[in-house]
Amino acid sequence: METLDQNDDKDLELMFAEARRYPLLTAEQEREIDGRKWTSVRSLHTLFASDVELSAYCREFFTQCQSNPPEIGRFANREQHFVLRRELAAYFIDGDYSLQTKEAVRALGLKTAKTRIARMSDLNVPASLSVGMAVAMLRRAGGQFPDSVADAIATWERQWQPSFSGLALERETLTELRRQLNAYTRARDALVMHNLRLVYSIASRYKGRGVSYLDLVQEGTLGLIRAAEKFEFEKGFRFSTYCFNWITQAVRRYVGDVGSLVRFPTHVQEQMGKLYRERAIEHARTGMEPDDETLAKKAGMDLEKTRQLLQLRNLGISLDAPRFDDDEGAMIDTIVGTPYGGTEDTAEQASLHRFLDDAVKQLEDSERRVIVYRWGLHDGPALSRAEIADSMGVSREWVRQLERSALRKLKNQQLVQDAYEDYRDEYSNAGGY
Repeated sequence: METLDQNDDKDLELMFAEARRYPLLTAEQEREIDGRKWTSVRSLHTLFASDVELSAYCREFFTQCQSNPPEIGRFANREQHFVLRRELAAYFIDGDYSLQTKEAVRALGLKTAKTRIARMSDLNVPASLSVGMAVAMLRRAGGQFPDSVADAIATWERQWQPSFSGLALERETLTELRRQLNAYTRARDALVMHNLRLVYSIASRYKGRGVSYLDLVQEGTLGLIRAAEKFEFEKGFRFSTYCFNWITQAVRRYVGDVGSLVRFPTHVQEQMGKLYRERAIEHARTGMEPDDETLAKKAGMDLEKTRQLLQLRNLGISLDAPRFDDDEGAMIDTIVGTPYGGTEDTAEQASLHRFLDDAVKQLEDSERRVIVYRWGLHDGPALSRAEIADSMGVSREWVRQLERSALRKLKNQQLVQDAYEDYRDEYSNAGGY
């Protein structure tokens, strides 16, 4: 029977063989392929504005961008929300294209196709969003086409008020939509396939960090696809130069998120990597572990900073490991709790939840919203300050101040203080903390 490593080796060999089929592109070839891509995108924009049904959809789409932006609490898949925020941020009421969006909404309701096309062009809709909108339109007319942005749009469409009906498109319009989508996809995929070997090269630099090489290649390829969507040859860059940072960023982020038990910021991970490299070099040179002072000097870091970084570890301990060297008991034996709580626990939690609802209702609307999302008092999971800031369209600092103000008000409520005393006494008597 073949081992898993042998299977992986075969997969890698197939990947490398596939990449070798696509030689690196010349600058002229990159310009030609990317030109075809943007020609398809501009053709989609013209089609959106010239067709009455599609322009009505675009008008509703951008109206909802300003009056009903996507909220993270209403998405079962958070990644879809982040995709939409990334694509639509410029068209929100406080976005960079807010004024152009208002003009486009007015123009898309006019009968003159020339005016509609001009205002649609002013929006400068990116390629990925243009394709996502086109696929969403195609699906409303009964067609199918794979696209992650369109999947996120479909979830958002269910939140539109009022709801938008389906599209009754002419056969010629449907054919043109499919033709431009296929042309765009072929051009984008050509840029991707001819640069896959760059993904393999970058991914190989991050091997041995707790993440499999195949996973690194997968994440790097996603970064490459994103680069191919955003690349504009008219700005004078080579695509191989442009996509390098996108691939590297995708791989590094994945390593930071998955390769460690504890997630450290990217700049801290880089400092730790530099420190450990210097330690390995010094150990190989002298045969001894360098002390903190030597390591700090070699890495060009402050001594205190060096000591802080050396204390950062991602150590995992098995629950089946013994508590002490001469002890037969395992770590799992020290975990308190049972798979199921008693009936009174459920009733107690329900009562506490009702009490908290009453206390939170006394806060201002913005404060109440922050507290509900921050502490998971709604039907969904608790959200981070960054996620709440995105959903409210404000800064993280403003969310922090709202949270602080709300907690101060709750603390000063006499009923909250009484409830806290009751629960503290109960857990103290039960031997809790």
